[in-house]
Amino acid sequence: MGTLNIDRYHAAMGDASYKDVARLHDSKLSEAKATFYVTQRKLPFAPCLGHGRLLRLLIDSQIDRPRLRFLEQDRGGLQLFAKAIEDIQFVGKIRAVRPGTIVFAQQPFADIEGAFGLTQAQEIKFEHAFDLPMTTASTAMQFRMAAGEDRWLSDFSLRRNGDIERAVDIAVYAFIGGFNDTSNMEAAHRLDIPAVGTEAHYWQQSYIEYMYEPEIEPRTGKPKHFEQVAFERWLDANPNGTTLLLDTIDVYMGAVHAAMAATSTEARRRAFKGFRVDSGDLAELGEWCLRFFEANGFYGLRPNLTGDLDVEKVRQIVKDFPRAAGFGIGTKLSSEVPAVAGVIFKQCMIEDKPTLKASNSIEKTTLPGRLQLFRGSDEKGNYVGDVTGLDGEEIDIPGAARVETLLLPFWDNGQHSSIPSIEKQKSFVADQRRRFPDINNYPCLLSDKLRQLRDDLTAQMRADISGWQEVVKMPEEVPDKVTQAK
Repeated sequence: MGTLNIDRYHAAMGDASYKDVARLHDSKLSEAKATFYVTQRKLPFAPCLGHGRLLRLLIDSQIDRPRLRFLEQDRGGLQLFAKAIEDIQFVGKIRAVRPGTIVFAQQPFADIEGAFGLTQAQEIKFEHAFDLPMTTASTAMQFRMAAGEDRWLSDFSLRRNGDIERAVDIAVYAFIGGFNDTSNMEAAHRLDIPAVGTEAHYWQQSYIEYMYEPEIEPRTGKPKHFEQVAFERWLDANPNGTTLLLDTIDVYMGAVHAAMAATSTEARRRAFKGFRVDSGDLAELGEWCLRFFEANGFYGLRPNLTGDLDVEKVRQIVKDFPRAAGFGIGTKLSSEVPAVAGVIFKQCMIEDKPTLKASNSIEKTTLPGRLQLFRGSDEKGNYVGDVTGLDGEEIDIPGAARVETLLLPFWDNGQHSSIPSIEKQKSFVADQRRRFPDINNYPCLLSDKLRQLRDDLTAQMRADISGWQEVVKMPEEVPDKVTQAK
């Protein structure tokens, strides 16, 4: 049964809230046609993902009897609302950009139209559906851009994700955003994402007994270092190829012990495909290890670097150590991200009238009207600019040979569009990424018509000739600010 995704804070405060919807359920407002649009405010750009999550939330939205009873007993007056949503699935219309479409901050990537009461109640579903996927995919995309197209990116975030379902989701969205594989075996099993891993630090630590009772190295007649023994056993257990982790004790000596292990037999030499460094100056150590192994006859090894890497560190390593083959990203992929998407759901139409939230902060001012997102591309297919405008506008984008509309029908009275496979979404994101000449400075504008509507409507909403000055009193310093606002 559907979960009770209703924000009690708004219900208590009564700000166009579920409490108001309950009281007005039988009124004209509750049945008025309303449109809300969805955007994100905090990421510079992000692949729009979460469509499948939204479908599950919409389809599985029927509320069970215990939750309805909880609403009926709520002190905020939700009895009528509880009755209104019983046995009801959302039957309005939803438009959205195609799954994987790269969108920018403040651009509308979805909208929803239907009766005000039940349409407004879908707010949390949209926010929950898109926030985590877009945050993760945006972060993954930025890692991909920093690493370059040919270097390997592995999701190592399983341990940082709180629970297995969230970890599986993050593996999927990172994969779509540009990662190559995951260490998460559950995600690999469910979704056919390649599963990878390296030897762990504790493997070497587990061979400490050989420090006290060493094996003899036949090539020297002297005791082997216990780390060499650990490497030999790992190579024997992974004859088809594996990566050795060098920094359990000391990276330089780890490289020596790896070379000793891998040169001890031909089978071990064939099994040694790459090395991983997890601490220290990764670029310097990676470069030294690669040269050391090449001096000992190991060519084509893959240097893999890990260790709380963020986007800037990856970019710097690529500059300092161009031969780095890949990176394992964990903490900074999912649990220590610089910003979440901040998905918001805002009303833009009531019946046939545009509306907006004017706000005292420009970043929180919303857009009015039935919106559309336009994207222009040149004759070579490269993107040249985006314009957020009003549905039905004729938009001219400088340099564009073609302008396409991105908001497309997604849900209509319970019928919905299909969701492409994650492989197709991944390819779509990669294709778009190559079509942005400079994504960090990509032009995103408002159409003149939308800007004028926003400004005129804001001025109208702030105008007040009710004579309130004859009724209420203000501190001396406030009237000037009120006059300025008008």
